Amino acid sequence: MAKFPGIKGIFLDENPLTEQSSKGVSGIGIPDCGLKKSDLRKDGSAYIDSKYIRKNPPALPEVSEPAVVRHFTRLSSWNMCVDTVFYPLGSCTMKYNPKINEKIASLENIKNLHPLTPANLIQPVLKIVDEFNNILCGLTGLAEFSFAPQAGAAGEFAGLKVIKKYFELKGENRKTILVPDSSHGTNPASSVLAGFTPAEIKTGKAGTLDAEELKKFISKDVAGIMITNPNTFGVFEKDIKKIAEIMHKNGSFVYMDGANFNAFLGNVKVSDMGIDLIQLNLHKTFSTPHGGGGPGSGALGVVESLREFLPVPYVKKTAGSNIADINAGKKTSSVDKNSDKKFRGANFVYELSDDRKNSIGKMTPFLCNFAVLIRAYAYLLSLGRDNIGSVSEIAVLNANYVKKKLGKILPGSDPFEEGTCMHECVFSDKSIEESGISTVELAKLLIDYGFHPPTVYFPKNIHGAIMIEPTETESVRTLDNFIKAVRQIKFKTKKSKAVKSPQKTKVGRVNEVLANKQPIFKY
Repeated sequence: MAKFPGIKGIFLDENPLTEQSSKGVSGIGIPDCGLKKSDLRKDGSAYIDSKYIRKNPPALPEVSEPAVVRHFTRLSSWNMCVDTVFYPLGSCTMKYNPKINEKIASLENIKNLHPLTPANLIQPVLKIVDEFNNILCGLTGLAEFSFAPQAGAAGEFAGLKVIKKYFELKGENRKTILVPDSSHGTNPASSVLAGFTPAEIKTGKAGTLDAEELKKFISKDVAGIMITNPNTFGVFEKDIKKIAEIMHKNGSFVYMDGANFNAFLGNVKVSDMGIDLIQLNLHKTFSTPHGGGGPGSGALGVVESLREFLPVPYVKKTAGSNIADINAGKKTSSVDKNSDKKFRGANFVYELSDDRKNSIGKMTPFLCNFAVLIRAYAYLLSLGRDNIGSVSEIAVLNANYVKKKLGKILPGSDPFEEGTCMHECVFSDKSIEESGISTVELAKLLIDYGFHPPTVYFPKNIHGAIMIEPTETESVRTLDNFIKAVRQIKFKTKKSKAVKSPQKTKVGRVNEVLANKQPIFKY
């Protein structure tokens, strides 16, 4: 009988910390701050205005250190995470995160770095930002990246603002952004927020955009197209170069949503496709933990003609004899494209500069989400240039392995059965519904088998969609186990069990509609 990594252990009951509180119990000792109540209320020299001083102490639980540690450790055992189970969320790239990245991000001089530290005191940090920028430019063929956007959608928004600013300076009031129905769901929203009107283009039966169909939408009102490649179906846009030629001939830009860059990493430069702008989700492709609202980074890359519009501040690399020059306010010459040849062996100084007069402005209070960037930087350096390409190669291989194996178990459910997929594959609910099981029931049942559910009911234009992205970090053994679980669910699970699943978790089946409409924030 097949064995699955399902939930077989025990779940310890856990009360809220407020119910474990005992007066006078403390896990840590906080030193006296030296202030007295009289100091806080002194007229004219008060440290804190009296109106901000609590009349009663906060109702915090009083618990010991072991109680706190055990409480959160037990709670963590109730959840699934990428460190415990296969996490095949399509379109999310939930890959395992190597612990060496976490080790580097946890170094004292990195994790304790204050974002307002003067540039002359953080030269190595700014050098890392500059070098990482150069690596991304090498991988994409683009001219420069901004790390100001702190999410993928924020990167989209920044890119569209760049396009808008470009046309404003040209005196053109272009209002339309073309968005294929195979693009990510945030693309239309980002277009509207940036001041454009999205126009949806339908994809063909092969799941790709047809260049001839695109021509019907072309006009001088079109500022650009937002195209996801590989698209949300996990299919490569084979007409991408033709699409870029059509857009460029119209004076329009090609924005590529780079959330699926894991399918290309190290093997294809997007500049060769004719891409003008791209956001790279560092927290997806470059292996940084994500979820729960952060952390994230939607690094925005652009071609040379759009560099002047990128957000500020940015890291400016200049040549000088020593760092004392910048402290003394001495002028240094900007480093040009041939900087490595021109200043070989010279010292460099890194500054935070706001000198782009056509910039779209500031997006965040500080330069970037450095904690995400340093993990991505460590990830790429640990792989090395010779191994980076294997990331996308194995990711694509794994996705096609799942596609072919599940295609036999779920016949007639693969809307793009004839071709190959890229980094993810998608199925409809046609075959599992014949067994009396719905998409959501399949997802819930997989939890009992020890797998996080795949993305369901997305993309929206595939009925009962089941979207699976195995990433390159999963082994054949894990994929085979997952495939066996789907087989067993389809052929051996009764409807009466399916509607009650999951049954082996601490919290069983919940009413998701009610949970959304009437959330409980008791604790």
